[in-house]
Amino acid sequence: MGYGRSDRYGDRGGYGYVEPMGKPNAPITNFEKNFLRTNSEMSPEDVEKFRTANEMKITGNNIPAPSASFRDCGFDRDVVDYFENQKRYEKPTSIQAQGWPMALSGRDMIGIAATGSGKTLSFLLPAFTHAAAQPALRPNDGPIAVVLAPTRELATQIETVANELCRLGCFRNIRSHCVYGGASAGPQKKALREGVEILVATPGRLIDLHKQGFCPLGRTTFLVLDEADRMLDMGFEPQLNEIVPQTNPGRQTLMWSATWPKEVKELAYRYTSRDAIQVVIGSEELEVNKKIVQNVEVVSVHDKMKKLLYILQDYRAERVLIFCNRKMTCDRLERELRRERFGATALHGDKSQGARDAIFDNFKRGRDPVLIATDVAARGLDVKEIRMVVNYDLPHNLEDYVHRVGRTARGSEEKGYAYTMFSPEEDSTLARKFIEILKKSNVEIPREMEEIAQRSGGSSRSRYDRYSRGRGGYSSGRTNSRDYY
Repeated sequence: MGYGRSDRYGDRGGYGYVEPMGKPNAPITNFEKNFLRTNSEMSPEDVEKFRTANEMKITGNNIPAPSASFRDCGFDRDVVDYFENQKRYEKPTSIQAQGWPMALSGRDMIGIAATGSGKTLSFLLPAFTHAAAQPALRPNDGPIAVVLAPTRELATQIETVANELCRLGCFRNIRSHCVYGGASAGPQKKALREGVEILVATPGRLIDLHKQGFCPLGRTTFLVLDEADRMLDMGFEPQLNEIVPQTNPGRQTLMWSATWPKEVKELAYRYTSRDAIQVVIGSEELEVNKKIVQNVEVVSVHDKMKKLLYILQDYRAERVLIFCNRKMTCDRLERELRRERFGATALHGDKSQGARDAIFDNFKRGRDPVLIATDVAARGLDVKEIRMVVNYDLPHNLEDYVHRVGRTARGSEEKGYAYTMFSPEEDSTLARKFIEILKKSNVEIPREMEEIAQRSGGSSRSRYDRYSRGRGGYSSGRTNSRDYY
């Protein structure tokens, strides 16, 4: 049986009227928020040089200095050992180096950084540090830290990292759990009854559990909004307007986003305090991670499959993520690639949650190293070893292009590769805007594409043009939209 919109997005959020959640619970008033114990010995001149070298732009007063190493961050020894004992972590990423001191200071903050830059640990470690220092939960207290994510895939990826942190000695008394729609609510209710310090949630399921009395939010003194741009993209503003006032009014709020358009700014100004501090890594504009090598080729619709097989020959032993705009295309590519003896599986909105989990697991473990997915299905996918992303179909907006190719070169110093097929028959109206973003990355533009752009004069639609924002409703403007997820 196919999934409806509620299952695609992990809950019922994002569409139409949201029933009020009622009056907030009586909050606690005395709690600690400032855990900044930095060991950094940078001089003001060194701080300025470090921020410039790492393309950091900061806004606000009395912003703490960045931490150049894990030992500088002031975390417990168990946390430092956690990083130093794993080869994948050599030093804090740029957003972590500046984001950790800012978050540990107890102040509201906004972090803007590209997909794959290490934002998850940027907010999870401060969340665990905060929760571990608070008074123990009593029955029916509800979570201390809440992380809101737009999709169940992203929520489960965050929970995977949270489970790793729960195993550290300094956080041995911290319990983490993930709640999202499309899965049985029974185990989620049981976990909340037993007590959860860190809760990762999609908005709709959190609202449901709150209304049923399983998830009061008066003890929530640490709130994270992850992928805020995607929250708006998917129409979750009404849900956020219901959830945020239920949390403790003295809470610390952290907002994270890959882009910084005016709609996200308005959201940030509404939910964070006046003295909120901000860090932007790189550009506030739409930008591709500099570690990604982008290749674009003009390919006729009829030649796409032949071109895909040619590209994949050099990547048989690597993980490859292929994006398509339609579910039926995903299924067709799976059949054809399996016929060519590639370990390929399709992921889209018609897959059950159990099937999705199995597909993700097989992809991560390399059993089926080629994953073919739609945009919504792949959101939240965080696999460090993806070597190449292929845009079999060009996305309908350029924001999605940046998020797609950002699935490679995540959290490492190694390069990733992105290959995009531009089809004149389908993509001519996107040519001009697509060329703009490619030029920012110094990508060689095929002459034929430039000629198409000059002839068409087309423009790209913003993500906010595709979604109605009055009441959080979805409006794709496309026919047969169910095939796009």
